[in-house]
Amino acid sequence: MDFIKISYTGRLKDGKIFDTTEEDVARKENIHDSKRIYKPIPVVGEGQVVAGLEDALKAMKVGDRRTVEVPPEKGYGQRSPALIQLVPMKFFKDQRINPIPGLPVEIDGRPGRVQTVAGGRVRVDFNSDLAGKTLVFDVQVKEKAGSDEEKVRYLIERSFNDSQGFDIKVAGKKATVSIPEVAQHDRNLLLRKASFSAEAFKFLGLDEVKFEEVWKNPEAEKKAEQKDEKAEKADKSEKPDKKKR
Repeated sequence: MDFIKISYTGRLKDGKIFDTTEEDVARKENIHDSKRIYKPIPVVGEGQVVAGLEDALKAMKVGDRRTVEVPPEKGYGQRSPALIQLVPMKFFKDQRINPIPGLPVEIDGRPGRVQTVAGGRVRVDFNSDLAGKTLVFDVQVKEKAGSDEEKVRYLIERSFNDSQGFDIKVAGKKATVSIPEVAQHDRNLLLRKASFSAEAFKFLGLDEVKFEEVWKNPEAEKKAEQKDEKAEKADKSEKPDKKKR
């Protein structure tokens, strides 16, 4: 699949919207997440969207807009009784979690939802909320990456959420990525680097990724700013006031 960016709104057959890249739609449907950046998302390889949507994207060009209906077998699969499991209450107590029906949880890296609590055990459903449901996507291909640098930028957006301020250079099988200061303070920086590198190796066939970071002493920057302000004030005071002439 080409490196593309898509915008979409996903809904159920009854019209209920479960996801969108459009902020105005999210606000209208009361599903807006203030922590999320609403914008077209990059799709750079297989398995990054559900199979039914992926199949449709392969036949679409930049600017194309389609409504795609995705059956469960090409979406999140059918619901499986094997994915409904009993978890000891002790687990939740150790994690300081009060399990109540409907509570979303994550156990051993698997997202689930509490169904019932009884007899010292908690029944958790690890099926996706969208399992067994037919999905409808209104999707548009917004753009397509051409150069290797653009493809790297798409991968950066996938791992870092934003590529603004990143400087990218690609030479042969090697890429150099300069990380802006705002991204350097991310607590998950190491994981984001690892995620980006893994996808760069997989989807671009790179042999090496080099990250460049510049850390500045905030006190030194503050002193430099104060020095500039003093110089600016001194310069203004030395200029003659034309009105008094």
